[in-house]
Amino acid sequence: MVIARASREIVRWLESLNLTYPVVIPKWDLTNGFSFAEILHAYFPNEINMLSFINGRSLNSRMLNWAIIKQFIARQKLPVPLELIDATMHCKESGAEQLLERTYQLLTNKKPFLDSQSVRDSDFSDHPYQQNLNSYERSHASKAIKNNLKISEVLTEPSYAYQEKRIQAILDRHYNDRLDERNKHPQRFSARPTLAERCLRKPLKPNTNVTDWYKNSFDARSRSAASTNKSGQSRQYSADISTKKIPLNQDDGSIHVNDDTPYKELTVHQHSVPLDDLLQPESNT
Repeated sequence: MVIARASREIVRWLESLNLTYPVVIPKWDLTNGFSFAEILHAYFPNEINMLSFINGRSLNSRMLNWAIIKQFIARQKLPVPLELIDATMHCKESGAEQLLERTYQLLTNKKPFLDSQSVRDSDFSDHPYQQNLNSYERSHASKAIKNNLKISEVLTEPSYAYQEKRIQAILDRHYNDRLDERNKHPQRFSARPTLAERCLRKPLKPNTNVTDWYKNSFDARSRSAASTNKSGQSRQYSADISTKKIPLNQDDGSIHVNDDTPYKELTVHQHSVPLDDLLQPESNT
């Protein structure tokens, strides 16, 4: 896997334009829009006035320069995505390279050579670069947020909902990468299989129909539920029998129980004062 870089054709094309500042690293050299305005000025000298651009590194200078370039692109109806311009202004990964490739193809009617092994991320993140590193060299969660969410994006997009959405997307990708790393090297993380993973599951036979198998399993579950209900009813019936009263023989205040009966029950009567006697008022003597 190779990280995307500008091709040799584009580098030679930039050198032939005699720019004021050479483009060595597109990610940093095109961020303020001044060099990109010079590229457009070489092909549209009457449309692009270089005196309108500020060669500065501040956020206000960058936003002003790129606003003029966006107006020119909209006026000329050039098929340049605004996502590439925003990625270049915020120094996102592979944003400036893709913008140069699209501009080269529009202005010269030539298609640049792209390496088949080069990787371009649609979100303009450093994920392809992180995949080339070893597991102990990769960024942690906070570093991933810092690399993929620029401070200029936070200033230009002050919406908390937008920032929260971007941060959550970065954390989700980082979490998925960690899970893949654990699955590939379980001995390094001392990962243990879960109970569901340890359960033995027999594979289906080659000549088994999935519909018939599901129907048979559903019938088996139905029979299991029916047997469970029957066992519950039998337990309830035995409980009713156990609470059945057995006749007792009482002679002279003594209780006699037949030994042949499987259940024995003793009834004890507690003597107490009637409630009416307690409620009667005491007589005055």
